Amino acid sequence: MTMFGEAGTGPRVPGTVTSFLKIFGFVMLCGIVGPIFLVAYFLIDEPGTEWMLWTGLGVTLLDVAIALFVARLSIGGQQRSARLRTTGRMAVAEIRGVEQTNVQINDQPLMKLDLHIHGEGVAPFDTQKRTVVPIFQQPMLHRRTLAVLVDPTTNEYEIDWQGTALLTGSVPAQFTSGEDGRTYDLTGQTEPLIKILEILRQYDVSASGSIDLRSNPHARQAVMDVVRTYVDGGAVGPGREEGAPSPARTSGERLAELEGLRLRGAINDQEYAAARQRILDSI
Repeated sequence: MTMFGEAGTGPRVPGTVTSFLKIFGFVMLCGIVGPIFLVAYFLIDEPGTEWMLWTGLGVTLLDVAIALFVARLSIGGQQRSARLRTTGRMAVAEIRGVEQTNVQINDQPLMKLDLHIHGEGVAPFDTQKRTVVPIFQQPMLHRRTLAVLVDPTTNEYEIDWQGTALLTGSVPAQFTSGEDGRTYDLTGQTEPLIKILEILRQYDVSASGSIDLRSNPHARQAVMDVVRTYVDGGAVGPGREEGAPSPARTSGERLAELEGLRLRGAINDQEYAAARQRILDSI
């Protein structure tokens, strides 16, 4: 079975020292004038250069303080995300209001969102969030639906933009099963997709790109159970209304679709042979 997302081990939180050194190196590059003054003070043996020592020390200490502050914020955010990935649950945030703040960060607008968050295992609550929404992600706000990762105990949450792209139909959500040789399409269907995102979270699988769950049979089975439940055992394609009964397909059509899956590499030869035999046995 192949579908959106890619196999992964979830977010990794880098060590404090490593993060600090990376940020400190960048800050020192921007504020290199401090070390330059220090070096100049010790190299120039002339009266009246004491100001270089104190200026260099001041700028260098300021660089260290800025690096520590930024590293603390960065590591705190990464630890928070990792904790939510472990203890949180996927939920839906309905956008009740959107306001511009006339503030931009790195040329991207800071926006205020009024949200109503609810989901399985999450008590509904209303909240406001100020967040930077990149220009390329703003069209997703028109669907008035966001995917969020919520701590059910504290209501702490963060927006999952990859999951939101699935819920809003910005990227396709198609599921190919080698077991029955069919492709299912749940693009833009919020209810089943939020369930599938929760399953992927539980099995520590990222929801970006294209994944192959054949090596994870438990996750694959759980996902396909949701898929088959919401399409009544039939493939959903363009032009078919959600919830409509699956049209009967001939054995030739099923075999042709199966062959197409094999040619695209969606299923391997063993899965192709097993699915083909099942189709032939049903004739």
